[in-house]
Amino acid sequence: MKKELVGHCPRCSDKLIVTRLICKKCDLELTGGFGLSKFDYLSSDEMDFVLTFLKYQGNFRAVQEQKGMSYPAVKKKIREVIMKLGIDDIEDKKEEVSDMARVNFLAIESNDSLVVTRIKEKLNNCGGKATIQLLQGDPCDIWYDANGKGLVSPKIPPANQLVWGVFDAAVEVVINNGGKAIKGKARSGAKLGSDDLPLDSIEGYIAHKVHGVQEGETAFGPGFVIAAVLDWAEICNNKRGYISIKHSFFEDYKEDYKNER
Repeated sequence: MKKELVGHCPRCSDKLIVTRLICKKCDLELTGGFGLSKFDYLSSDEMDFVLTFLKYQGNFRAVQEQKGMSYPAVKKKIREVIMKLGIDDIEDKKEEVSDMARVNFLAIESNDSLVVTRIKEKLNNCGGKATIQLLQGDPCDIWYDANGKGLVSPKIPPANQLVWGVFDAAVEVVINNGGKAIKGKARSGAKLGSDDLPLDSIEGYIAHKVHGVQEGETAFGPGFVIAAVLDWAEICNNKRGYISIKHSFFEDYKEDYKNER
């Protein structure tokens, strides 16, 4: 019967180390002090949570359903595991490096759309970095990508998910839908073209037009941050399940479109 590795002393709870290793095939025996990996010090429940999180590629909705946990409970569990693994300080250092390389100002180019212009104007006034509010009320940091092609946020780790084109596409589909468009449920694992991720939803339209995702394929879901940015920039209203165009911006948008024609 295979025994589970014990990472902590049952008496004092201090971390245990391995002092003897044996090869079952040739009977080679090594003695010494061998440290365990960080993951060996997780409890079986914590390790099971990590494996579930990896299995669903960080999809919060899927983890919630699989583990029967609420969204706040999943976030709390992730934070606990991160702290137990001792990698929270690594994230802090990454952010410090990002701050050092941060772009404080981006010039507004002649070919920038009105959407991109509004975002740049507001972010330039904040020194290139701002803390905006997500729909649930959580804070979300955003700043310019060092390449100048869009934004960066720790809420969206994958690269190139907040390029300028996604904001233009989001506003475009909202206007094409008469001033209001549903967000879509890409984070739930929905496939493009399904009822949960139609092509005329925010995330569906962005996935197809900007990232080249085809019908029947799954897509990444950065819509919750994109909607929050557009609301912060006073371009759209961020509501539960959908976003709508702000009247004041739409008037300027129509005027800008007329002048281009």
